[in-house]
Formats: sequence, C-alpha cells, structure tokens
Amino acid sequence: MVETLLLQFAPMLLGAQLILTLILVKGDICPGQRGRIHKMLPAIGVLWLAVASVKVEAFLVVFAIFYFYSQVQTKKTRDSGPIWVMYLACGLALSYVAIQAFEQPTVVGIIATLLLVVLLGAAFAHLLLTIARTRLQAFHRVLPVVGVLTGMLVVLVTVVNVYSLSEAQLEPVISALLFSFALLISSIVVWCWHLLFVKTPEKVQLTVSLLMLLAAVVGLTPIWAL
Repeated sequence: MVETLLLQFAPMLLGAQLILTLILVKGDICPGQRGRIHKMLPAIGVLWLAVASVKVEAFLVVFAIFYFYSQVQTKKTRDSGPIWVMYLACGLALSYVAIQAFEQPTVVGIIATLLLVVLLGAAFAHLLLTIARTRLQAFHRVLPVVGVLTGMLVVLVTVVNVYSLSEAQLEPVISALLFSFALLISSIVVWCWHLLFVKTPEKVQLTVSLLMLLAAVVGLTPIWAL
C-alpha cells in the first residue's frame, strides 16, 4: 500500500514542477511571490526523496531541486536564479515518469499514469500556490477545471478497462472500484468548492481534496493493471 502510494507521487510531482516552472519563467509575479514560490521547492524535494526510497534513480531529481533551491532567495527577489537547473529537474522527472508509465503491464495503466501527471500535478500545484499566497487568480479557476476534465478522462479510461474484464476478474474488485470512484468524484467537488461559492480557496480544502485524490488513485491502480 505504501509503495503504491509513493509511486503516485512521481506523476504528481512532475505535474507540479512543470506548473511552478512555467510560473517562475512566464508568470507575471512580484518579487515577494517569487520568493514565496521558491519556499515551496523543499516540499517537492522531500517528496521526491520519499520516491527515491522505492527507486534510487529519483535522487537525481532530488539533487537538482535542492541545488536550485540553494541558489535562489526565499525573500523578495527578482532574481530567477539558474533556471536551467529547474529545466533539468523537470527533464529528469519527465524521464522517470515516462519509464514508470511504460513499466505498466497494460495500455490503460500507461494512459492512466500520464493522466495523473495532469490530475495530481494540478491539485498539488494548486495547494502549493495557495500556501505561497499567489496573486495569480486565474490559476484558482483554471487548475480545478483541468482537474474536472482530467478526472472525467480517468473515469472513462477505467470504465473502458472494466468492460474488458471477465466476471471472475471483476467480482473481487467491484467494491474497491465503486469506492474509488466515489472518492474521486468527492475530491473534485471539494477541490472546486471555492468556485461553487465564489470564495478564496483554503489550504485545508485543497489538502483534503489532494489526500482524497491520492486515496482514489491508490484504489484504482490495481484495476488498471488487470
């Protein structure tokens, strides 16, 4: 169970890295916001360290993330630092996730892993941006919408896979399937809560949504392998 959870961290971290790198390079952010986003990088590095406990190759990403963090300021700054290191970290993470995807035993598993880069990555990036008190309001609307669309694709891929299973294969996993679908849908509702009530997203709300998403994915992973 723990190893399955750690394996989901890699797509999540890749997606979050890509979004944060895009913001650092192209985002219209003030010096204070840049410094606060830099402060979020150790969280990504520590989680990659957890992934490295399963596969040592992830240490390359850990090194790149922490090297970049050591070269930038976490107070108000306009200095983007050695952004090529972030590109390197994203490239290493992409390679790691690509290998993980093609190690999946089924085509559905490959597709699902790639979808998780978007789904979990958007959820984790949204949480980090909220903690960093970003003023990029568009992301508070765009990222949940991306989550809704990707969540629908995850459900569709899973349903297509389930229809190809025999009754003997389906019977032992039907309860886990329904529970995971319920968790997935509930997590997206929680994620979009601030949009439904036109509020500012809260850290607790996004944390709960992310944990529910991870639990749903852990439940669906064995089904994607059938």
